Amino acid sequence: MTDKELINWCKEETKEKKYIKFPEELFISLTLPQAKLIAKKFGSNTLIMLPEKEINFFNWLKEEDPEVWNDLWSENTIDEPYTIAIGFLPMLLEQKRGFPICDLLKCDNYYFAKMHIITPESEMMLDSVKERFMAHQPLTIGQLLLLEISVSPIDIWRFAFNHKLKLEDSKNAVKGLVEDKVLIHLNTSEQLAAFVELSE
Repeated sequence: MTDKELINWCKEETKEKKYIKFPEELFISLTLPQAKLIAKKFGSNTLIMLPEKEINFFNWLKEEDPEVWNDLWSENTIDEPYTIAIGFLPMLLEQKRGFPICDLLKCDNYYFAKMHIITPESEMMLDSVKERFMAHQPLTIGQLLLLEISVSPIDIWRFAFNHKLKLEDSKNAVKGLVEDKVLIHLNTSEQLAAFVELSE
């Protein structure tokens, strides 16, 4: 589908309902430039339905951490809880990260970017973790989390989901990294605002 055909298809979608729902095969075929074009063309007032892989993640979250799920979705429309601003579309193309959990209002946030790894102790540990990873040596949950954060921003729920870990163990790893002065934990959405990396 050409860019023009894609834009026209999206326009038709918004005539039928209040959000755009990409068929799974169309979503998979989207390129990053196309996603950015759509996001720019339709602006922040247009909503999109999350793709299937994201819905699977948030259904998992609803079971594992219902308070966080409610913080994210309880104010959304009851009929279609998984609609978000179209500006997030480029982020959804990233296979491992997806839609970030970074603006919780009633629960503590656990979103981390590389800028949260800023002390000398952090850099020393990260260098050690990278060496262990390259040597195919086992990593602790904290070491694995530090490595993930150094690559790209991630929240603790996505981290636990991707690695099939218990949330409690993952949050305890954060606590350990903070106590060791390896990681800074900013838990409010206001504190995190400057660290959230959205695609332009």
